[in-house]
Amino acid sequence: MSVLGTTVFQVPKLGQTGFQIDQVNEQKRKQAQQQLEKEVAATGADKAYAENAYGLTGIYKQVADAQYQVFKQAAIEYEKTGSSTSKSKMQEAASKLTYDVTAGRTILGNANDEYLKNKGNGFKDVALDPTEASELYTGFVNRTGDVQIIDGVVVVKDGDNYIPAEQSTYLQSSVNLNNSMMLPRVIKQGTFVDYRTFVDKQRPAIAEGVSEADAMSRVEELFRIQLKDKDFFADVITAYGRDNLKMVKDPNKISAEEYAEIQGLAQDEETVANAVEWYRKQVMESVPPLYGATRKTGTSGIGYGTSKDIMFIENETISTSPVKKEGDKYVIDPDAETVDVTFDAYSRFQGNLQGKSYTDAKQFQYDIVGVGVKDGMIYADKESSEQESGFFASDGRQYKRKAEPMTRGEFTGLPTDTRNLLIQRFGSEEKVMSMLGGKASESGELD
Repeated sequence: MSVLGTTVFQVPKLGQTGFQIDQVNEQKRKQAQQQLEKEVAATGADKAYAENAYGLTGIYKQVADAQYQVFKQAAIEYEKTGSSTSKSKMQEAASKLTYDVTAGRTILGNANDEYLKNKGNGFKDVALDPTEASELYTGFVNRTGDVQIIDGVVVVKDGDNYIPAEQSTYLQSSVNLNNSMMLPRVIKQGTFVDYRTFVDKQRPAIAEGVSEADAMSRVEELFRIQLKDKDFFADVITAYGRDNLKMVKDPNKISAEEYAEIQGLAQDEETVANAVEWYRKQVMESVPPLYGATRKTGTSGIGYGTSKDIMFIENETISTSPVKKEGDKYVIDPDAETVDVTFDAYSRFQGNLQGKSYTDAKQFQYDIVGVGVKDGMIYADKESSEQESGFFASDGRQYKRKAEPMTRGEFTGLPTDTRNLLIQRFGSEEKVMSMLGGKASESGELD
């Protein structure tokens, strides 16, 4: 009789096995789901939207919100399927969302900077008043548009067509009126838009007039010459449009648009003629008062208001300074007759216009520090350039200061600027030469 073995065989419970398999599969599914979620989060789109959406306004918020919807839908689809196709769609949507929110914030931030910068300086460089500037800024950041999602793509109506948002003028990288806000700047007005600036520049010519009529004739001729300059002509047209036709809202702040409209006046010959005549009239009416002022003060000048000008004073008297030698030194001779010379017009040169280091027959040096006009002759106002000695003048005496008719050699020795200013003062080089003395005297003056 055989004996059965004592080993017990236990039959597995099918329900328990199935449960364990389900647990393993669920764990795998969760791990896969977590991996998909990590890939979605790795795009950074969700984070970019969460951190930037609150600062978006107007059409940029519309686009970002629509793009977020597309991204979330693509992310859900990818998490469901995990397919490579859905992954590509999710990544593309994430890229667009990141671009849209970043570009939107940048555009709005630039507009805010533009507004605050100009607000800080009182809108002085802007062709708008504060209220208008504020309205323009508010309108730009809050404007809305026609934004739709068509076949999973966010599109914007740009002009007459619907265009993918990133390709629209609102979000494209190249600057245009839809993606940038620039407060309209004022143009820098030309030097002579204010006719008084032109008049002021002609003061020397006015002062040189022998009569009021002569002064006006000089200025009118200078005006006609200046009119040939294109910049001056543009200033004349601008002045006419600004001040006579009142084509600008604020004369001190002309916008580029206003300036372009004014310059358009130059296309009409009749308008140009009217502008030139109007400007000329303003200038010419300003001459008589200025001419009268020069007669009252008895002064006139060349190079007025510059570092190189010559101002003449009428009926000016200077005194000679004879010297004598006492021991090793030269001193003012108290016994010598001091001669006063009264000039019809006299000018003391600035240092940079003086004639330096002329030498007389005794090798003493002197400078020409000014000129005077007397009886139709130009006189040189001479001073010794040596501290203790003097120089010998044509009368044989020695002087610290002496006025004598200027020779041609002395005139030639003056600085170029001085010669040119004197030629301008007296009308021509020929005129100056006719007013000079002859050859050098025995004192050794330059010929």
